[in-house]
Amino acid sequence: MILGSYRIEIPFEELKGYKRILIQLPSGLKIYARKIIDILEEKTKADILVSSDPCFGACDLAVDTALSMDADLLLHFGHLPIPNLKIDFPVKFVDVIMDIDVSSVTYLIVSGVTEKNISIVTTAQHIRYLNEIRKNLEKRGYRVRIDEGDGRIAQPGLVLGCNFSSVSRDAEAVVFVGTGTFHPVGISISIRKPVYSLDPVSMTLTSPNEISAMADRLIKRRFYLITASQGAENFGILVSKKPGQNRMDVALSIRKKLEEKRKKSCIIVTDTIQPDMLRDFGKFDCFISTACPRIALDDHEMFDAPIITPVEFEILIGERKFDDYIFDSIT
Repeated sequence: MILGSYRIEIPFEELKGYKRILIQLPSGLKIYARKIIDILEEKTKADILVSSDPCFGACDLAVDTALSMDADLLLHFGHLPIPNLKIDFPVKFVDVIMDIDVSSVTYLIVSGVTEKNISIVTTAQHIRYLNEIRKNLEKRGYRVRIDEGDGRIAQPGLVLGCNFSSVSRDAEAVVFVGTGTFHPVGISISIRKPVYSLDPVSMTLTSPNEISAMADRLIKRRFYLITASQGAENFGILVSKKPGQNRMDVALSIRKKLEEKRKKSCIIVTDTIQPDMLRDFGKFDCFISTACPRIALDDHEMFDAPIITPVEFEILIGERKFDDYIFDSIT
């Protein structure tokens, strides 16, 4: 099924027998929700419900919503499952593919990537093209690695916003195939090697110098927020209820360390972390987010106090040096 620039592969045969199905769509697909519902209702004869809540990834499964609506299946679009995330509810994942021109991608790499021993990684939308890209590059003299990640990574070469474990540490450079700058900047900080970012939509290749400059700006911004938190006395520790983001153990560890330093803290549990919600609890000097790392990294300007990650908290209390800065990751 083609909808806009997406090719959607719904496993209709696997949906037989379900009576009420809740579908969960990322923001880019919600505009097609009514079309998807019509097709599902025609093919399955089930009651089809759609979640209006934001959907940030496979870490964000709307199981609670499905249970509250008496659904007997959650159909999640656009992400690959997290293998080590165990869910006690029926969930099926729908592949959403953005087709790319492998020949043009190969040409961009050959013309712009000087290193011959490279690791290539991507996101779920393009993952099935990696092996074809590798074959093309190997014919041109490249040694290409598509490595497996840890238990959070569903397929070799896949990277998540919270996990770059599939990036090869043995390669000379990394090529990220996908849109946006968050993933390549995160990879650059994680491995300290040249990282190229190839956008298969605009067909542009961003150089390691540009990615490194973005990484430097991000690190300076993060150090500013850590420094701004040094005099903090009252901390809000944020915990997400989302199945793949819930790190209560990390939150409890942070709270214990704060107690040892005679600092006040409060653990705040929520689903989607929103600055407006936090204002109801009064003033905090610093927030520590144990949820998706991108909340602290991307949305920090929306909060009334500095918001830092658990890794940055380690720097704040002297357990980690500034020179040892890494991205917070969920494994």
